Order: sequence, then C-alpha cells, then structure tokens
Amino acid sequence: MELPVQIIETGNRFGNMSLGFFPEKYKNDPIKRQRMFLENRKKAGAYYGFEPLKIYVPNQKSGIPYAILTEEMINQEEDGWNLDISADVLIVTEKTPNVVVGYPVADCMVLVMTDLKNGVTATAHCSAEMVDNYLPKLTLEALKDVYDSKEDNIVVYGSACAGNSWTYDSYPKWAKKEEFWIETGALKEENGVFRIDLRKAIQAQLELEKYRNVIFHPADTITNPNFYSNSAAFHGQKEKVGRHFAGAFYKIK
Repeated sequence: MELPVQIIETGNRFGNMSLGFFPEKYKNDPIKRQRMFLENRKKAGAYYGFEPLKIYVPNQKSGIPYAILTEEMINQEEDGWNLDISADVLIVTEKTPNVVVGYPVADCMVLVMTDLKNGVTATAHCSAEMVDNYLPKLTLEALKDVYDSKEDNIVVYGSACAGNSWTYDSYPKWAKKEEFWIETGALKEENGVFRIDLRKAIQAQLELEKYRNVIFHPADTITNPNFYSNSAAFHGQKEKVGRHFAGAFYKIK
C-alpha cells in the first residue's frame, strides 16, 4: 500500500541517534557529541529525504496524553530536537510536511498510526512500562478524540523491537498489570526466567483485525546486528550500545 507518510527506521546504519549514547571517550566533550549527532541526522535525512533539524520527540514525562505538532511549535527552535514537547503521543499532520516525529529507541517499539482519511499520524514510544500503561490503546484514543478517527481508516506500523529473547531473572517491576501480561502470553516464566514478548502485548491492546493494514517490523533488536539493543549491551555486546530512530513524516506533495 502506498502511504502518504514516509516511515523512518534507521537501524544502526547512520550511527547513534541519541546524544546520550555516544562512546564514553566523548563524555566530557559535548561539542564533539553535538557535531557527531548532527552528522548522523544529516546522513539519515539525506537517505529518507527530510531536513535533519526538523526532528521532534516528546518527553513522555508530563502525563499529558498527546500533543499536535503545529507550525507555531516548529518555529520555536531552529533544531527541533531541542523543543521540549510534553506528551505521551505526538501527532503530525499533512499541514506540516517534511517534519519528522518519532523516538530514539533500542529494544522498545515506536508505534505509528496513520489516519488515511484525515491526514494525520500519531507516534508513540512503547516501552514496556508505557505498554503497561496501555499507551498503544491511548494512541488510538488520541486520534479518536481529536479527529474522530475510525480503525478501518488507519494503517498501523510497529518498528523493530526486542523479541521474546528478552528475559529477566525476576518478575519485572514495570509489569504492574500482571493479569494483562500473563493472560496475553506476553510474559511467561520458564524455570525462573521471565520471557517478555513486547510485540504480543502491543498487538493484544490494538485488536489489529480492525485496521486497514498492519505491518510490524519482524527484526529482534537483541539478536539482529543491524539494530542497537539495551538488553544485548547489558549482556556484554558493547557494539549494541546506542539508539536508532523510528518515526514518520508527511511527504511534500
């Protein structure tokens, strides 16, 4: 299906896409880190066709359900990365083409929901903790609240994320809704090891048969060499330290 939005999934091909995850030797050289980060965004922008200073990421710290990226917000900062956007879900519309919304991630999924009828796209950083807070469902509700979106007009994309090779040696503290995780099969205990299936948990919240089209990137970020991974890095794979970027933007017509 030809989409009006361009999906972005950088993997590690353009280098680290977050200021906080450059090599330790640059820890005390913020200018060098800023330059490297901009160069990586330029490489991604040249590949996908967007302006590298026009990337916008919500802070997910305020408890505000959603924000709509407007022209006024875009004009506040020359570098969109520096704009503090208080929201769990960030929505971009056809009114601001060539402006990217999304999130830098390692093992988490970025969910992209595009309403083909209304010309709007919602993005959400679905960490395990945010999935426990029902963020996938709240992303849909944001579109319904503002645009009266219907599932059968929506296309869903889920970025690469950790597969069921993601494990804990004790019950994870973020899984507060234990009944949901157990009943959906998204959290299973095997001989004292707790195996997490983030993709299954997200799918369970969305009832995906209702949507126009659904694509979930099949890669497991823990085992796939083309992606960064917190879990793999924690277990000694230092080359997996970093963040890739996943999101979307509207193409200029």
